[in-house]
Amino acid sequence: MCGILGLLDPHEPVSADLYRGALALQHRGQDGAGLATFENRFYYKSGLGLLPDVFRHEDLDAFRGRVGLAHLRYATSGAGAVEECQPFLLSFPFGLALVHNGNITNDQTLRQRLVERGHRLVNSSSDSDTVLHVLADALAQEDMGRLTVDGIMRATRRTMEQLEGAYSVIVVIANHGMLAFRDPRGIRPLIMGRRGEAVAIASESVALDVVSAAIERDVRPGEAIFVDLSGRLHHQQVAPARPAHCAFEYVYLARPESVIDGRPVSEVRECLGESLAAGFEAARETDVAFDVPSSAEDAAISFSRAAGIPYRKGIRKNFYVQRSFIAANQSLRSKTAGMKFHLERRVISDQRVAVIDDSIVRGTTARLLIARLRRKGAKRINFFSAAPPVTHPCVYGVDMAVRDDLLAATMSQEQMARHLDVDYLQFQTIADLAMAVGPETTCRACFTGEYPTAIAPETLARYGRARQLVHTAPLTTHKG
Repeated sequence: MCGILGLLDPHEPVSADLYRGALALQHRGQDGAGLATFENRFYYKSGLGLLPDVFRHEDLDAFRGRVGLAHLRYATSGAGAVEECQPFLLSFPFGLALVHNGNITNDQTLRQRLVERGHRLVNSSSDSDTVLHVLADALAQEDMGRLTVDGIMRATRRTMEQLEGAYSVIVVIANHGMLAFRDPRGIRPLIMGRRGEAVAIASESVALDVVSAAIERDVRPGEAIFVDLSGRLHHQQVAPARPAHCAFEYVYLARPESVIDGRPVSEVRECLGESLAAGFEAARETDVAFDVPSSAEDAAISFSRAAGIPYRKGIRKNFYVQRSFIAANQSLRSKTAGMKFHLERRVISDQRVAVIDDSIVRGTTARLLIARLRRKGAKRINFFSAAPPVTHPCVYGVDMAVRDDLLAATMSQEQMARHLDVDYLQFQTIADLAMAVGPETTCRACFTGEYPTAIAPETLARYGRARQLVHTAPLTTHKG
């Protein structure tokens, strides 16, 4: 679920705005960060860790140019090495820099095809690097002495015809402009905004807000948009749109202030909270409701209002601890989950509490948190998930590829309640989720097992093995 941002301003350097906009997307990836700008050459830096850590000692003015890219890495493929941090660069043809959010499910096939047909070697284990080489190969088939917008669109079509899976991509083509395209399902988000003649394209609208770009519209599924150096916009539907926007974006991944494919995220979460309350029959026996901060906050507030239960801040977040769901491996995930919350004893002690979380994936955070609530004196714990049970792996860019790690895939709801040590456990229903996020145009594969693209069993097994290696690998420190 990486965060990506592209900015082209015909009149002003973009590096400072790229940095500020990328900070607004930090929640989408904490494994690595990078910036690239272009003026006669690429100015580039990336590294492991948070954006302020990677650029702590960098002079942003040294990143010259009026077009550039930013990336916040959340690893769902590759080995987590510094070489996999984006943007990725190629010098031929023209000079290309690319950022990508999503997951390419036919990555291995594409690599083999590149070797056989184009004698191209993808020199990292990242599928984003593969996308760059596929696009480069497609562009090289055009008239490189006179590259036109039509030629760029043809190359993009050839690229998208080969890619399978989920992808939102932004590319700087040296001395030509900025290209963005989105897979035909539109699984991962991508939105465009304007600030005068400047154009910004980002994973979420919060990044546009930070750089003072007014939202214009989402990049449509299957659409390619090219912004030339003067800021003029060219767009083409290069593949038929078959929308299947990721439902988990609304549940957890995106910030509540964002608008994703026309739906305010906070509004969706409020609907999820209301539907949880409608199915809860023991409201009279509950003293207080609160959320597991902060992605469940809107759901918890609407739940408390609909159920008639007072809302309090029983759990407060330590904002200096990273999100445990996207921590690099299970050991770090467990340690982070125990550090990121502070509990309010006077709200919890001797109370019958309703705790609303955004989802239960592995159960690591929930189990540790519930044990702490018991120690703080909670008399009864009613636990709610704003999402349905997560029962199937995600292969589209969310780190849920190991089925045996998914609590709901290995336990019944009654077994989960005992495992978590709660008195009552309630999940969102698929029907209510569909009503909140859109019944016809969302991917709910992690809840239903119905994938919007063809996924072979061996593909699922391969992703599971790859992520198990990352989750169990010891942490290493890369210096650069």
